[in-house]
Amino acid sequence: MTLPRLSPQASFAQFLHLLTLSPSETFIRYRPKIEILRIDVDALLTRKVSGLQLQLKQLLKYLPRLACLELYHPADDPPYRDLNINLRWRFSKDDLLDGLVACSDGDALVPGKTTTTVLKSWRWNSRLAPTDLTLDRLSEMHELPGFRGLRKLAYVNYQLPSMTQFSARARESQEAQDSDLQAITDLAASISVLPDLKHLAIESSTLANGSLLKRLPKTLTHLELVNCWEITSEDLSVFLMSHGNALVHLTLKHCQSLSLGFLPVLGTSCPNLAHLEVDLSYFRHHESYADNKPEYATLLEVNQIPTWPSSIQSIEIIHMRNWTRPAAEMFFGSLMKNAKALPNLRRLEFKVILNIEWRQRQEMRKSLADQMTRVFKRKPSPPIEPRTLRGRHNEANPKCSDETTTLKSRARRSTRITGQAPTYASSQDTAFSGEKRSAGKALPVRRSLRSLKSISSTFDADDEESSEDELSLVHATTRRSKGRTTTAREAGVRDEEFIHGLCDVVDIQVDNQRPAERQYDMDDFLDSPDRSDPEWNSDEDDIFD
Repeated sequence: MTLPRLSPQASFAQFLHLLTLSPSETFIRYRPKIEILRIDVDALLTRKVSGLQLQLKQLLKYLPRLACLELYHPADDPPYRDLNINLRWRFSKDDLLDGLVACSDGDALVPGKTTTTVLKSWRWNSRLAPTDLTLDRLSEMHELPGFRGLRKLAYVNYQLPSMTQFSARARESQEAQDSDLQAITDLAASISVLPDLKHLAIESSTLANGSLLKRLPKTLTHLELVNCWEITSEDLSVFLMSHGNALVHLTLKHCQSLSLGFLPVLGTSCPNLAHLEVDLSYFRHHESYADNKPEYATLLEVNQIPTWPSSIQSIEIIHMRNWTRPAAEMFFGSLMKNAKALPNLRRLEFKVILNIEWRQRQEMRKSLADQMTRVFKRKPSPPIEPRTLRGRHNEANPKCSDETTTLKSRARRSTRITGQAPTYASSQDTAFSGEKRSAGKALPVRRSLRSLKSISSTFDADDEESSEDELSLVHATTRRSKGRTTTAREAGVRDEEFIHGLCDVVDIQVDNQRPAERQYDMDDFLDSPDRSDPEWNSDEDDIFD
């Protein structure tokens, strides 16, 4: 059972009260159902409930099957301009551990919790952790039973000591560099002691750089880097070539120094990669002036041709800027040329920003959308033909089929008895129709009309009705032949193009708008309800009569 984010305070108080009730007093046993718990610290734990300050132990002791515990604060979210402020609340190490360990037999408040809660997901936040729990002590915490089985781990707002403990002049000193290297070593050591770790997320941290990436375990299946300024495409390329064999998910968001220069090594370094998600939008470090421009000169050079692993299932890259039109065409061309080698691809989403003339941008928008859609978009399955439905109906109802056959035989007998000519075509008509079919398949339109003129002269005036029917049949045949010729001609132009046709989503946008921190939509321009226009009343038109 996954609970939504707990807010406001009243809901949280009711939730706590529900957990304190004995299982014999509730219709459903709520305590063992809760496995994921995400708490907004600012809205819940910094305020008092019924005049008392809440502690984590009061909540965790009722949750024996808790697997995911995440404490977050809105100051850590975009636009990331409040990373330096001090928060009013920090959890206690003893309080956290007491809530995770098994309760004693004499604890009447929590009957049934006889084992230690083993977390599968946890977030370390430098501003929410106690001040004495520094990076060099996180390895000790990870060796405890409650943290030893972590499969997902996040580090939020951990910075280099040279950025926080040294002045601007002393940041280049040897002492500052040694402190930075020790902090990176401690962080890597705390990760390496977790044998089951698969998903690592690092957010808003200057510790995430090439030196840290080299020290990460090679068993990670999901790497997530969010708002990490020091990560470059060169650092990521080296990491992928040495650690990318096990990667399945790669998530890169708001990393201001990271370009797409790592794509040329992606296919050979990550043979098991299934999902690639890149967000190239950035936020201002200072609200007073714009310092959110990319730190790289070019997003992707023309000679940096991407390679794609055959295991890829979804590719999402948005806000692609600082590049040229030839580079963009080369990027999308790499996908279309390798479409045959991407059998698992199901989703493509790109947002391209190009500072070129609007006519060229419009032309590229249309060509890219058409080509990518034609190659990758899944076509809807054709409807079932009525003939197939009738055949299925006859198979399901053999009696209906027998009745139809009986009616046809009766019609033939009645024709023989009366001596009338049958309604089906004669031998001449049959030969004529066969000649028409062969002419429609091989002859052009003018030739078909000439043969029609020579043949129709042999018929009497009584056959006028049949001749009109045959003429319409010839026209229909020639139209179909012409359509097939045109289709074949179009197919000949693209005979070398492989149609993938397996993607459910193909979304490509091309414009020149710079990404903004807030995207406005229609709701931002609607009038408030008290300022809306009154409803139209038809009776008001009478005053103009």
